[in-house]
Amino acid sequence: MKLKILLLLTFLSLILFWPIFLSKVNLNGHLLVSFYAPYGENLPYKNTGWDQLRIYLPFYKVTLDAFRSGSVPFWNPFAFSGHPHMADFQTAVFYPLNILGFFMSQVEFWHLLRITPTILGAFFMYLFLRNLSNNVILGSETTPESAMKKDSGQARMTIKKKSDGKLSMLASIFGAITFGFSPFILTWGEEVVMSPHSVVWLPLILWAIDKFLATDRRQYLALISLGVGASLLGGYMQTTIYLLIFSAAYLIFRIWQIVHLRGAPFDCFDYAQYGFAQGKRAHLGGVIQKLFQAGLGILIGAGIAAVQLLPSAELYFNSGRSTIALSETLFSFLLPIQSIVTFLAPDIFGHPATHNFFRGGAAQYYEGIMFVGVAAVIFATFAVFYTGLHLRGVRTFHLGGDNKLVIFLAIFGMVALSTTLDLPTSKLFLSLPVPFLSTSIANRILFIPAFCIAVLGAIGFDQWLLRRDRKIFKIILAFGLSYLLIAFYLLLVRFFNFPYIEFLKFSPKETAVISLRNLVVPVAVFATTVLMIIASTVGHWLRREIAAVLIMGIAFLHIFYFSQKYFSFSEAKYVFPPTPILDFLKNNQGYSRSWGVGEAALGNNFASQYSLFWPEGYDSLNNRSYGEFTYAMQGNNIEDFYLRSDAGLGAVGDAKFLIENQNRRRLLNMLGIKYVVAKSGDFEVMEANNFKKAFEHKDYGVFENPQVLARIFLASSYEGPPNLADVTNLTTREIDRRRRKLIFQKLLSSDFDFRNSLILEKPSPISPQFGEGEVEVVSYKSQEVIVKTRSLQPKLLFISDNYYLGWKAEVDGEETEILRANYTFRAVPLTRGEHEVRFYYDPDTFKAGLLISLISLGFIGLVIFGRNLKFTI
Repeated sequence: MKLKILLLLTFLSLILFWPIFLSKVNLNGHLLVSFYAPYGENLPYKNTGWDQLRIYLPFYKVTLDAFRSGSVPFWNPFAFSGHPHMADFQTAVFYPLNILGFFMSQVEFWHLLRITPTILGAFFMYLFLRNLSNNVILGSETTPESAMKKDSGQARMTIKKKSDGKLSMLASIFGAITFGFSPFILTWGEEVVMSPHSVVWLPLILWAIDKFLATDRRQYLALISLGVGASLLGGYMQTTIYLLIFSAAYLIFRIWQIVHLRGAPFDCFDYAQYGFAQGKRAHLGGVIQKLFQAGLGILIGAGIAAVQLLPSAELYFNSGRSTIALSETLFSFLLPIQSIVTFLAPDIFGHPATHNFFRGGAAQYYEGIMFVGVAAVIFATFAVFYTGLHLRGVRTFHLGGDNKLVIFLAIFGMVALSTTLDLPTSKLFLSLPVPFLSTSIANRILFIPAFCIAVLGAIGFDQWLLRRDRKIFKIILAFGLSYLLIAFYLLLVRFFNFPYIEFLKFSPKETAVISLRNLVVPVAVFATTVLMIIASTVGHWLRREIAAVLIMGIAFLHIFYFSQKYFSFSEAKYVFPPTPILDFLKNNQGYSRSWGVGEAALGNNFASQYSLFWPEGYDSLNNRSYGEFTYAMQGNNIEDFYLRSDAGLGAVGDAKFLIENQNRRRLLNMLGIKYVVAKSGDFEVMEANNFKKAFEHKDYGVFENPQVLARIFLASSYEGPPNLADVTNLTTREIDRRRRKLIFQKLLSSDFDFRNSLILEKPSPISPQFGEGEVEVVSYKSQEVIVKTRSLQPKLLFISDNYYLGWKAEVDGEETEILRANYTFRAVPLTRGEHEVRFYYDPDTFKAGLLISLISLGFIGLVIFGRNLKFTI
């Protein structure tokens, strides 16, 4: 049966992505070629999927290319003048699905990444829900049968259909579809491809916790670890942290149930083995042992992911994200209170696909998605008010000891939801110094309320299937009145000028019309769902099983409509197509870099898709040192540095202003930018500033920079950072930090000969001298650069690639220290004569993490296959 359910959920998932079977690509190619240079198309596009183009697809190109060449993708040389690719958490280099990338094209693998979260999330949710007991009432030995007999005047039920004592299959499928196909999973997958992969393991982890506590089988302990490890490797740390918090809370809740309540939520719990006596309070030792073992499973899961976690932690503490809080920016992403209405109608405040989204606040549509489905909210509310909180003996049927679970889910879901709203408590939380959580947008937690509603909805759905309880009509009435009140107020806005949201070119009356129009589909779904409930609850017009299937069908059709409105599908020819401009750069730039200015600015990270060396980049984790360098070298005060995700040269803007800035021109030269792409209207500006046109196609031209420095050259002298005027009461570390920030005074000084001299933060063991020298690049690979040099004088070999921990150097086979030069680059001292210098990336954090991961996986192997292994404390 589980296989049939998996096939059903797979089929439903494929329906959502049906255009791929017509050779379409699930990417916003129309946006790419219409909004960005140098494509020059003018196609209609949806305002969705930006980061898929700017980050995830290009970075996956780097990942897959490295794997196919037999190496680990440690380093991306095409962004940020060199970027620690593997350490960047959201590249998800070690996510298990990546192994399939060996056998698939980039687009095919992309579709695999897009489709699998809905399948996995829904199937894991089905396993979790199907395992929930429905035949033990906490605090009583009353069975569902006896409860129904006592309440036979209100309802009837078919006992044989509940003989397994579990949540019904139909209810479990309903909850599985609600969570696995939730708008959170769908929209976040469309914007941030890896984020759902960190979320969908939640129900599997909870299922494994329940099974382990009930049976003590070590395989479930291993499954907890594997689920946690997969989530951590899924590439979105913030959602994984929320997942771990929720999993730990759920574990403690389940232990609390066993300890403090007569009976347990598990029919097959082995009480005697762990000091429990059924119907009595548990011994403390047994409780602690259970808690320790399950907690160890979670910890081992983190150990499995150590190969990713340690390098990512190192990058985090070397990035701007660890020190730049931007509290006011985070506050601006909190959702206005009126967002609660989107539980009833997801598009009541417009939609990005139709370019009329007006909810308010800085958060985008997908960042504030609360909607989980009309039927899910109805049945979840029914579960809360008439299953979880209505505690009058056994007059009202309670789901298998899980009325406490209902309360737990309701409270946790509401608390999680409140942290996303513009409330004083949310701002207080964001002000706390909590890594990742208080430095990131809070709305990522919205999958927790979605999960809670999905479980509660399944419980309420099962309760409704079990007996024709007319109390559900109270819930229906409340929601019906809510829809009517919303529509009534919008009509007052439209015809009587009541206050409402004004947005850009839209007046309050116009936004009210948008809201009214977007109420039609949710109200229609609500009405048809209610009709099914009435037809199967009042009289015998419709069998409940048939009504249940129809309700699920209606819910899925709504999700299908929602997904097709949000998803973008394009013809393959519009997904990073070749262009003559980009082809010229690819064929001529060699080891130099290129750049686009003004209206010809290339989107950040697009160069990674085309394997072009580029100085700019956009990513949540990047080397802060390089961001500070590009910021300060444009003449900005480094003390004002605020960028956490971007490192740019100010490409967007007036080309004349950008090019004529002498500081920026020096920056271009130092970064080895040989070619600059410009729009036709800026050709005169480029030529007036001594750039030579090298190629032209339609509205774009490529200009050569005759003043460019080679990316790798021999320097003849060096200086240290400027000295401080007053070092009183300063530690050596603080002196070095302050002196380092003064480096830009020298780099930007007209007296500084940046073509022959470097600024080193520590003295070179060799004193370089002036004189001619030669450099030959023997091999330039992403993680290894081999150079041959020749000089009659001692020199400093400089390479304008980012200095970062993990890079090492050998001179003629002997290990040599890399010196940080010009604030963020690399240099190696050389004696006179001929040398072969090898730079190679060999991060110690990766090796330490790999060792921990292998030990953890070995431990999991012992857990699964070891016969006499015991975990006692």
